[in-house]
Amino acid sequence: MNKYYKHLSHVFAVACLLLCSHSVYGDSFHVGWSSIDITPEKPVALIGQLHKRISQSVLDPLTATVLALETRGENGENEQAILVSCDVLYTCKETQNRLREQIKEALPDFDVNKLFLNATHTHTAPGFSDLAFRGLYDVSQDDGVMQASEYADFFLERLQRAVIQAWQNRRPGGMSWGLGQAVIGRNRRAHYFDGSSVMYGKTNKEDFSNIEGYEDHDVNMIFFWTEKSELEGVVINIACPSQETEGLSVVSADFWHDVRLEIRKRLGKDVFILPQCSAAGDLSPHLLYNARAEDIMRERRGLTRRREIARRIADAVEEVLPLSRDDIIFQPIFKHTKASISLPIHDPTLIPFYETDSVNPIEMHVIRLGDVAMATNPFELYLDYGIRIKAKSPAVLTFLIQLSCQHSGYLPTEKAVQGGGYSADKFIVGPEGGQILVKETGRILNALWDQ
Repeated sequence: MNKYYKHLSHVFAVACLLLCSHSVYGDSFHVGWSSIDITPEKPVALIGQLHKRISQSVLDPLTATVLALETRGENGENEQAILVSCDVLYTCKETQNRLREQIKEALPDFDVNKLFLNATHTHTAPGFSDLAFRGLYDVSQDDGVMQASEYADFFLERLQRAVIQAWQNRRPGGMSWGLGQAVIGRNRRAHYFDGSSVMYGKTNKEDFSNIEGYEDHDVNMIFFWTEKSELEGVVINIACPSQETEGLSVVSADFWHDVRLEIRKRLGKDVFILPQCSAAGDLSPHLLYNARAEDIMRERRGLTRRREIARRIADAVEEVLPLSRDDIIFQPIFKHTKASISLPIHDPTLIPFYETDSVNPIEMHVIRLGDVAMATNPFELYLDYGIRIKAKSPAVLTFLIQLSCQHSGYLPTEKAVQGGGYSADKFIVGPEGGQILVKETGRILNALWDQ
């Protein structure tokens, strides 16, 4: 009899532990996905180079991928977010605000301020403003070429449909995270003995000293699952802009197109892939040294450089997936903070170059999802700032999302400013503002874990 009661008390204790651990997590979790083609239907000016290029054809489609998240509490409280990743060079504050207004009536149960955009930073896509970049890409005299403002209308119509669809597709699900590695982004600033730095500078020169900055080869992943633990989609966050074939005169999503094809070939044709570019203002996929050996190895595999990048990312995802499948959480803690931060302006004359509206205050979103954090910023943010944020973050894994909500140019480090060169000689916000961004992001992250 004593053994029976002892066993019963043990079962009761285990049940209590399960109930207590269950209460640590959040409310009922719902996930919705959609994607849509945002490829322009006419020739466009491709932005991202310092000269005008009119697209000659479409090499591969531009895609917008939407992830809708919601928790629902027993007492009616909820948390929400809609993440929209776009195969474009940058995001625009005006465009994002217009999208929010357009979906407001169709989604009365969604707080439109919880929606935000991010760009993959492909250099073979159109922009949104006829006035941006001081007319560098003006096509008003080019017959049959789509104006940037015309593309913005087309872009918004497509995004509106996709956002509504993703929100309406919400259903109970779960999430799990994973961390892998793949060498994709490389520091692109060569530093010389005279103290100068040059983006894509030659490294075989006599006075070459070192590569200026650090690199981040992490592949951060969040997997989203159905109630039956079937993979539905994955967020992939890497510190590298999508600009392997950036100089072409064709519309292209660059290497993220190849990543989608490769992952779907391995994991299923219906898997959604939402790309995010982490802090990578001083990184790119281009090689400053050892390029010959890399090319020979790639040729031995019979791959283009873009497909080689896709192979590396897909390998990281495929390796981590089985480990993440064993750790699905169906009621994760979910918290979402939207913040406005004013940063000191270094050069206000550059503001119209990037957008038609002011850079301040910047809009920032910080999300806690279980043990994982996401934090946005509108810059081409030098990696050192990203490392500082991640190192101070209370999260187990922190996703940084640059070029989100608007485009505020490069944010270089003090070391980079001293070296000079493109990306560190002209900037709206400088190192002083970068340190404030690090501090404020850390403050909000800690608040989400302290609550």
